Amino acid sequence: MTSFPLTTKVLHWLIALHMLGLTALGYWMVDLTYYSQWYNLAPWLHKMFGVLVFALALLLLIVRSVKGSPAPLDNHTPLEKRASKIAHWTLFAAVVTIPISGYIFTTATGDGIDLFGIATLPALFPVSDTIRDLAIDFHIYASYGLLAVIAAHAGGALKHHFVDRDRTLKRMTVG
Repeated sequence: MTSFPLTTKVLHWLIALHMLGLTALGYWMVDLTYYSQWYNLAPWLHKMFGVLVFALALLLLIVRSVKGSPAPLDNHTPLEKRASKIAHWTLFAAVVTIPISGYIFTTATGDGIDLFGIATLPALFPVSDTIRDLAIDFHIYASYGLLAVIAAHAGGALKHHFVDRDRTLKRMTVG
């Protein structure tokens, strides 16, 4: 396999765009006042698309385990291969645990999460104020930490494309 399968590419870019958008939305919405027209809508959108990212991330993990991924290119150094593996595992962990932490603190009151008006994701277990507060802190700091990993990941891909002039980036975008 010389390139990632199309399903992997589509899921990768959908998750990436959603995570960037959700981080921006989360940063913006925490300063909304009760009188803002976005006060209720922004958190609702954040929750809906957070659940969607979680589902897409699980699907991506399944697709990657079934279809696999191409081996690193021959010109990649051992350090680049290790850094890539660490970045990918960190990204996978983040796109699973950040939505879980959002679910934990959102449902801490016992209320479920409305899924686009179609269904409700139930609150599965009550949590204490301490666990809720830890989930909130994790959600915030992991989201900002994710931005650093995304920057390193994208920077590595751009370095391979423009400096090394290899197919690393093209394997996730074209052909």
